[in-house]
Amino acid sequence: MTVIKPRFKSLDTYKLSAVLTLVYMLIICAYMISHRIWFSPDQFFVFALVGAVFIGRAQVFFRDWFPFILFYLGYEFLRGLVPDFSKNVHIFPMINMDKFIFGFIPTVKFQSLFYNPQHLQWYDYVAVTLYICHFVTPMAVGYFFWLKNRVLFKRFSLGILGVSYASFITYIIFPAMPPWMASNFGYIPPIKEVTGVVMAHFFNTSVSLPSVYSLFGGNPVAAMPSLHAALPLMVFYFLWSWNKKVGLLFIPYVLGVWFAVIYLGEHYFIDVVMGAVYSTVVFLVINKLSAWAEAKKAGPARPTIEPAAALVEEG
Repeated sequence: MTVIKPRFKSLDTYKLSAVLTLVYMLIICAYMISHRIWFSPDQFFVFALVGAVFIGRAQVFFRDWFPFILFYLGYEFLRGLVPDFSKNVHIFPMINMDKFIFGFIPTVKFQSLFYNPQHLQWYDYVAVTLYICHFVTPMAVGYFFWLKNRVLFKRFSLGILGVSYASFITYIIFPAMPPWMASNFGYIPPIKEVTGVVMAHFFNTSVSLPSVYSLFGGNPVAAMPSLHAALPLMVFYFLWSWNKKVGLLFIPYVLGVWFAVIYLGEHYFIDVVMGAVYSTVVFLVINKLSAWAEAKKAGPARPTIEPAAALVEEG
C-alpha cells in the first residue's frame, strides 16, 4: 500500500505538519463558505498546493491532483454544454414519482411545514451551508485521503469522476427540470428560493478570486440524478472502507445534504434516490476493478508443494 513518505527528521514531525496543513485547508474552506465565495475545484487545488509545499510534497501533489482536477473541470465544462444539445426537458416524471411514493411533493410539504421567510431558523442556515459545500467536502476529504494514503486517494478520485461523468451522460439523455424551476413555470405549487434569502445573511466580502470554473456555463436542468446526493454518499463509502467508525460519524452529513437539497427546492426525492444508486454502482465497480488490478499485479498463485514424504506410496 503506497503512502506518502515523510521528508522530515521524524515521523511525529511529519504528522504534525500534515495535521497543520489539514487545519489550514479547513479554515480556508470555512472562510470561503461563510463569505459567500463559491469554492471551486481549481481554487481548492491552488490553496491545497500551498499546503503540499509546506510539507515538502508539492511535486507529488501536483502529479496526483492535477489530472483529477483537470478531468473534473472537464466534466463541468461539458455539463454546461448540455442545454445546447438537449432541448426536450422532462418535467412530470419526477413530480409523478414523488407523488406516487408520498402522495405529495416533499419539497412543497417541507417548505410549508418549516420555512418562515419572516423568521429564519437554524436549520435554514444549516441546509444552505450543506448545499454550498458541494465542492468543498469531497475535495477536503480527498486531501485528507491523500495525506494518509495515495492509493486510497486515487480510488476516491476515480469514484468522484466516475459518478460525475455517468451523471453527465444521463443529463444528455434525460434533462430534468428541478423543483424551483417547475414552480416558476407553475407546474407545482409555489416554493421559495430559500438559498438566496439565507445567503444574504452571510458575511459580505470584497474578495474576488479568479477561477476557471467561472468561465463555464451552467446547466439548470441537471436534476436527475442529484450529484448533491451522489457525492456525499461516495465520500461515506470511502470513509467507511477506510475506517468504519469515521464512516458512521459521516452519516448525519449525508442525510443532512439529502434533506437540504429537497427542502431548498433543488431536487426531487427521486433525484436523490437515483443519485444514491449511481454512487453505489460506481463504488462497487471501482472496488471490483481495484481487486482485479491488485490480483493481476500479484500474479498467479504459486502451487502448493507437497512434502516429499507424502508422495511416497505406503508399502
